[in-house]
Amino acid sequence: MKLLLIGLDGLRVDLALPEATAADPAFAAPDHPADPRFAAGPRPAGAPEQPVAGSEVLAPTLQRLLAQGGRIVPVWMTPPTDSGPGWSSLLTGTTHEENGVWWNEFVGHRLSRCPDVLSQVWFADPRARTFAACTWAALVDPSGPGPVIHQRVDQQLSGQHVLVKATDFAEGCRSADRQVRTKAAWVLDHEGPDAGFVHFEGVDEAGHDHGCTGPEYRGAISEVDEHVRHLVKAVAERHEQLGERWLVAVTTDHGHKPEGGHGEDEVEVRRSFLLLHEVGGDLTQTELPTTLRSEQVTPLLLRLLGVSRGSWTTDHEVGARTDVDSSGPTRDLTHEW
Repeated sequence: MKLLLIGLDGLRVDLALPEATAADPAFAAPDHPADPRFAAGPRPAGAPEQPVAGSEVLAPTLQRLLAQGGRIVPVWMTPPTDSGPGWSSLLTGTTHEENGVWWNEFVGHRLSRCPDVLSQVWFADPRARTFAACTWAALVDPSGPGPVIHQRVDQQLSGQHVLVKATDFAEGCRSADRQVRTKAAWVLDHEGPDAGFVHFEGVDEAGHDHGCTGPEYRGAISEVDEHVRHLVKAVAERHEQLGERWLVAVTTDHGHKPEGGHGEDEVEVRRSFLLLHEVGGDLTQTELPTTLRSEQVTPLLLRLLGVSRGSWTTDHEVGARTDVDSSGPTRDLTHEW
């Protein structure tokens, strides 16, 4: 089975999929406490109330993925609920403590030791072709503070690993998302990589600029849902013509406060989700956990794909850098060579 993982930055799932969210009590409250360092302060005076889902369908593609044999699992993010920590955890299967990403500046990160989900697929089978297209450059651009997705330069030179970052910001993230969608849909349709990740940022931009209570944020959800439809259509055509099995997975790194913004421990910013849909298949009988934490998303995807990590039985701590004592050798002749 091939993987198409779609990241919808800053999406509030309670607005995009209100019925599914309301039907599962595991979406109501986080499954683990937050670090007090990232506790939310008092709400600002005059802050808007929480938005309420209306009768309009904002995300028909996501609803269709669910209705046609899909599943949705609540995912709870561990604060700080910023994009750098969020995507680093979601895409590598590691905690903030393990990957060292605490803020969007990525200061002192350990991502070189934390391979992303695409690279883990490649490590399992070096013949695998992988692809990532992202509006946020920090996910794929080596000249930025990250990147989260490993470069694997040798595979890039051979075309086996393709990385695309948005360049068209004439209309902000809206035009950048359209550029990413167009490129990603072409690659998915005509090349069919074994594992791909596509990231859109328009919803997050709308949340920061306008909050999530008004028409701008809701319109951004509908716009990015249409981008998702393009991508699903691309892999659906491959299933139809070539019989390929595709696992479509959709997630987000955080939600938004009513007035816009995130980073602390409010329920609405910690609440995420993992929507799973097999194109041409049915996941309704697949065994899935009742809830996930962000670092558990990648291991679950790898399990569903049939990917297992390599192992090395050793008697030392792998990867540790330990210097010898500065006092010098013991002069034990057993160790003189």
